[in-house]
Amino acid sequence: MKKVCLFLLISGIILRFVIQFVFPVFNGDEISLGNNIKNSGFVELLYPLDSFQSAPPLYLWIQRFIVQTFPFSFWINIKILSFIFSISGLVLFYVFIKRNKFNPIFLLLFIVLIFNPFIVNNSLTVKQYTIDLTGSICLLVCFQSEKFKKYNWVFFLIWSLMSNIGLFACCGYLIYNLFKSNSFNNFSLFLKFIKNNILTILVPIPYVVYFLWFMKQKGAAELKSYMVQYWSDTFIPLNSSIFKYLVFTIHGLWTSIFNAFEIWGVFMMLLIVPFFIFYRKQSLFKEEILLLFCVVLVHLILNVFQMYPFSDRLYLYIAPFFILILGSSLNTLSGFAIIKKHFQKINIVISISTLFLYVLYIPSNDNNVCLLYKKLNNLEANQVYVTGKSLETINSFDKFTDNKFTTNKKILLLDTELDKSSYIVSRVSKKLKLNSTSPPESEIQNLIKSNRIKRIDQVNGYDIYEIKNR
Repeated sequence: MKKVCLFLLISGIILRFVIQFVFPVFNGDEISLGNNIKNSGFVELLYPLDSFQSAPPLYLWIQRFIVQTFPFSFWINIKILSFIFSISGLVLFYVFIKRNKFNPIFLLLFIVLIFNPFIVNNSLTVKQYTIDLTGSICLLVCFQSEKFKKYNWVFFLIWSLMSNIGLFACCGYLIYNLFKSNSFNNFSLFLKFIKNNILTILVPIPYVVYFLWFMKQKGAAELKSYMVQYWSDTFIPLNSSIFKYLVFTIHGLWTSIFNAFEIWGVFMMLLIVPFFIFYRKQSLFKEEILLLFCVVLVHLILNVFQMYPFSDRLYLYIAPFFILILGSSLNTLSGFAIIKKHFQKINIVISISTLFLYVLYIPSNDNNVCLLYKKLNNLEANQVYVTGKSLETINSFDKFTDNKFTTNKKILLLDTELDKSSYIVSRVSKKLKLNSTSPPESEIQNLIKSNRIKRIDQVNGYDIYEIKNR
């Protein structure tokens, strides 16, 4: 098991390196945030950013420092921080596995963390989400150590200034310790708890002060209004529509965290049910799960009051919570007499099946202009039509990467004559599921209905069509 986990760890690092640096992909939000980092000074990054982008100050400063200091191209520099945090999370989880003496149950858990396309892609984004995943795993590894109990305020202070989830983690950690020590039952014990944890309690103050100052700056009100509108569907409704909301949320959780193949995702979601049925008898990961539950609870409370969204992108930091619940549930199942004898074989079959399904849709990222150019270069044509939306996103990518990646084809804006090329590139947003995209653009739909084009190839974010009868 030790050799298997080490092999999986190395494979995960290689996979992330290839996705991050060999076939680079940037979606619209990454480009917008990256341009702010690229074109702004340290002081400017403290103010509301362009294109309705936002990120905590320390994160922006570290990214700006890397961009200015490291001797690589900008598109490489902007990806270094997320790559470091992404592989750090894997290494920390490996340490967690080692501490648990390489329990065979970790085989499936490690595969989910390393190869789940949702986790892979969102832990390599220019946005700060990977910091949350690694922070959650670091919390699992360190929260019971004496050193962490003494210096946890440093950890939470840095995390909170790099991502808002750090504030939730800090509050969740305090709630966990408050209930764990039963300090809420006695006023003197409560005062003692306050005294012993005063530095941790004060951690949110620097960010709160910054936030209050930030909201008074020009553009902050417009940013807030935009964010509230943009994330309006992610707030828990306090009416009858809450049932519909819960169904969509649960579906999103099993699709993202477990598997985008519906049947297998449901199967893995059902595997966690024994944890809730036999919760009182649980022993494996009980404290870790309780701690992460307190962190998620803080997030949910803020969401109810419409202070912070519960979007699918934030499922990333929740992933360890569900992964450990899955592990604890498998541990319970392994103790049943009817399963115990064959559990190891069953665990291996489930693990390999899960890995196989992940491979089918890795990567599932969007706007893969780099691979699009490679496919275009293989076409027997000197010119290629692109739709207006495609041209906009391609030009945005080229400008962001300083024209590092090119095609030998001349790009033409799509016209109604269709007499200058035999091929058309159309923009479609890539979704997590295998071969799942947004509907074709309206002009492409019209050409399909009139039987003038047929799709001959695709990459994540783009369809390539051939014009018929030319």
